[in-house]
Amino acid sequence: MTLIEGPRVRLRDWVPADVPRLAELLDPSRPWHATNGPYFGTPTAAETQNHVRSFSALATTPAADLPTPRTMLAIESEGLLIGAVTWYWEAKETDWRRMGIVIYDQDFWGRGLGTEAMALWTTYLFRTTDALRLDFATYSGNPAMIGIGRALDFVEEARFRQARRWAGGIHDAVVMGLLRSEWQQRRATWPGA
Repeated sequence: MTLIEGPRVRLRDWVPADVPRLAELLDPSRPWHATNGPYFGTPTAAETQNHVRSFSALATTPAADLPTPRTMLAIESEGLLIGAVTWYWEAKETDWRRMGIVIYDQDFWGRGLGTEAMALWTTYLFRTTDALRLDFATYSGNPAMIGIGRALDFVEEARFRQARRWAGGIHDAVVMGLLRSEWQQRRATWPGA
């Protein structure tokens, strides 16, 4: 089982016991949907059930059958499932990976747990791959995600001005990236990374 321990969070493989909690956290009424790509629309109840089934299948897959590096790990704090970290190919042909994080449980927002989880995830991805860089995409309506990037010395590499009309406002699309060499210098000062 993949398990990465930090001072206040742990990243780990999914387990069957996560499924009921995850069903609760993925509920379309949860506040995290308002900042995590809300312009794609709030998932329907049927879409949410499909996501829960996908997680359930992942949680019952033997660890030996999961890919290394993992493409998604659960975030746990205080003994509770609170979110997930992910990565996917932006362009496999050129070895370009994009990462993400979501803290589903709003009771755990504003404590720096997302920053700690992203630091652990960044270290894990650089340790288990030969990636030269990692990045994530967000939008100006998600200041918490931009704050995580800034706290971890990700560089704002792209800002597509006025790219998204949403909720009565106009928002920029933002991409923040980090080079392996930059992280090697940064992580020496980051606890648990």
